Amino acid sequence: MKAKQIKILSNIFYILGIICAILLFTHNTHGFFTAIRIGFYVFGGAGLVLSLLQFTFITEDKWEDFNLLFWIGSLVVFIGFVAKTTHLKYATHILIVGLAITGISYFVNPFKKDKTDEDELLDN
Repeated sequence: MKAKQIKILSNIFYILGIICAILLFTHNTHGFFTAIRIGFYVFGGAGLVLSLLQFTFITEDKWEDFNLLFWIGSLVVFIGFVAKTTHLKYATHILIVGLAITGISYFVNPFKKDKTDEDELLDN
C-alpha cells in the first residue's frame, strides 16, 4: 500500500473511532455498549498504528513533517480514553499528560531542521 492509501484508511478508522467515542461518552449506545466500546478500541488503535505506519513509506525529504512527539502524545491520550472507559482511577491524569505531550509537540519537532540551514542561500 502506498502512503496515501494508508493515510485515507487511517482517517476512516479515526472517524469511526471518534464516532464510537462520542457515543460512549454521551451514553447513546442504545444497548450496544460493549460493541461500541470494542469498536472504539479497534478503530482508534488501528488509526494510530496506521498513522505511524504511513510514515515508513514516505521519502527522506518529508520526515521533517513527521513529529514523533505528537504521535506519542496521541497514543497516551488514546490510552487515557481507554482507561476512562474502563473507569480506572488515574484516567484523568493519563489524559492530562497525553494532552500536555501533544501540546508540547507543537513547539518541539525532533525531525525539523534548524532555520540556520535555510539561511545558507542568503550567505552566498
